[in-house]
Amino acid sequence: MVNHGISYAVAGSEIKGTIVALHGVTDNAAALSDLVQHYQDDWQIYAVDTLGHGLSRRFTDAELGDPFRAAVAAARTIVIAAARRSMSRKVVLLGHSMGGAIAGAIARELPDLIQALILEDPAFLTEEQTKLYRDTAADRLRRQESVTEHVGAAVTELMAQYPAWPASEYGAWAQGKTQVDRRFIAGGVVGVSGREIFTELAVPTLLVTGDKDDVLFGQAGLAEVASLGNPHIDAVLIPGASHTVRRDKSEEFYRALDSFLERCGQREALPTPYIAAELQPIIAGTPDQNTDDYLKMRRRGEKLLGDVKPAAGVEVFEVRLGGESAAVDDSFVLRCLTRGDEPQCVVLSIHGGGYVAGAARYDDARNSDLIEVFGGALVASPDYRLAPEFPWPAGATDCVRSLRYLAKTYPDLPLYIYSDSAGAGLAQQALMLLAESGDPVAVERAVLLEPCLEPGMVTGSFDTYCDGPIWTRAASKAAWAHYLGDPYAVPPYVPARKVAALMPPTLVIVNPVDPLRDEGVRFALDLVDAGVAVEMHMLPGTIHGALSVAETETWQRVKNEIRAFLDTPVSA
Repeated sequence: MVNHGISYAVAGSEIKGTIVALHGVTDNAAALSDLVQHYQDDWQIYAVDTLGHGLSRRFTDAELGDPFRAAVAAARTIVIAAARRSMSRKVVLLGHSMGGAIAGAIARELPDLIQALILEDPAFLTEEQTKLYRDTAADRLRRQESVTEHVGAAVTELMAQYPAWPASEYGAWAQGKTQVDRRFIAGGVVGVSGREIFTELAVPTLLVTGDKDDVLFGQAGLAEVASLGNPHIDAVLIPGASHTVRRDKSEEFYRALDSFLERCGQREALPTPYIAAELQPIIAGTPDQNTDDYLKMRRRGEKLLGDVKPAAGVEVFEVRLGGESAAVDDSFVLRCLTRGDEPQCVVLSIHGGGYVAGAARYDDARNSDLIEVFGGALVASPDYRLAPEFPWPAGATDCVRSLRYLAKTYPDLPLYIYSDSAGAGLAQQALMLLAESGDPVAVERAVLLEPCLEPGMVTGSFDTYCDGPIWTRAASKAAWAHYLGDPYAVPPYVPARKVAALMPPTLVIVNPVDPLRDEGVRFALDLVDAGVAVEMHMLPGTIHGALSVAETETWQRVKNEIRAFLDTPVSA
């Protein structure tokens, strides 16, 4: 990945938190592979190529005037991005040598984003060290050129000199030398002079160093830091380690880090999300969405919603569609609601249920409301075939057949789509299938509530609200497995510009406290960027499945937003 010209790789799972790791001078992100391997089961790790290193951009002429500040500013963009994507909005910041100095500077600037700081022999230099690095810059530059010209010999020499290094480090070390910005190396800047920063750090900090001749801190440096009296700083000296502590003494290094992270680096508890008071009882009253046991889920749905009735004065009739094939029964019922007058428009209302549950009649009360919301509509809800008995594209195909039937039966009336959760996913899929058929149906507008679109579940909201309320990652995973059937199937929605452009003017409403939130937002943005007229709302305090609960202020607000959307002119 690249952000403002800075390259980085992301790996691991954000179970305990997020680590942003910065390498030393002339190294690169690949040199952090051992660290990534150690932490990736429990942590999400950003391995960063700092400015002028690896695949990141080179220094500009102006930046070479103060390369350290430029490197800090560039790395800061990645730290902010990583914190924004993390559940706690904080990261553990880790750096070696030059990367340690960069990490320390960022932790001082942005303490509210830093869960903990780990500094491996950081390049906060004494005056003597600063002068030494400047005086030997030409030698270091010649060394980079020699390694680039004779990579094999350089790696062989390194392996003999440092036999204890992890095997993955040797090649990465050489790669870093071939990729570093030569103009930066020529300047001799590898960190920053002075250690006053250790009086200013206000986050839990671990300083790790060795005791060999080339270390920047060692015992004397740790004594200097201890004399500053900052209670936020812990220090560890690992005997027998050189400046490259992690590489020399991996076991001892990780033992120290693991202990520190256990104390100071655990992700903070997430704040309690705001949920509207009228919706809070719904959480307790909603059965677990166990899509793995879809038959039990259906039985619970029938017990909870089986007695739902249409509003007074609403007539119901059913049409059976499909069934043309003798080989397989692909018929289903289209349940239609009307107040008996001549309809002014037609609405296809597609129910949710995670693709594996739900029924059209459960929505009779809501669909009764939609008759008036859409201005005297005939509202038709398909009892589409459910997975896993009928995986993709069965349900979407039933929605296509419903649209074709309605368009043929009511050719002079505008046709709309209203949909919720998996129903919104089916709405998008049906429109895609219609367009791909070469014989699309004219749909005036679409209303998509809390759309369920992406089987990958790789969004921040799926991480934050993986355990609900209501809908969960486990429920989503099982539901998508049932619906797709084939674990290697192409997902029914991909963010292709051509696919997005097929949608009619669309209203998208998402819930703030919902694992599906971000994919709904992303879908709306896909439509916008494809030239579709889009309106999007996130109503405060709403949760998955609660947007259309009868007789709530939330449902009243949703109905008002639909009316306003229908009244808003959209030019062709």
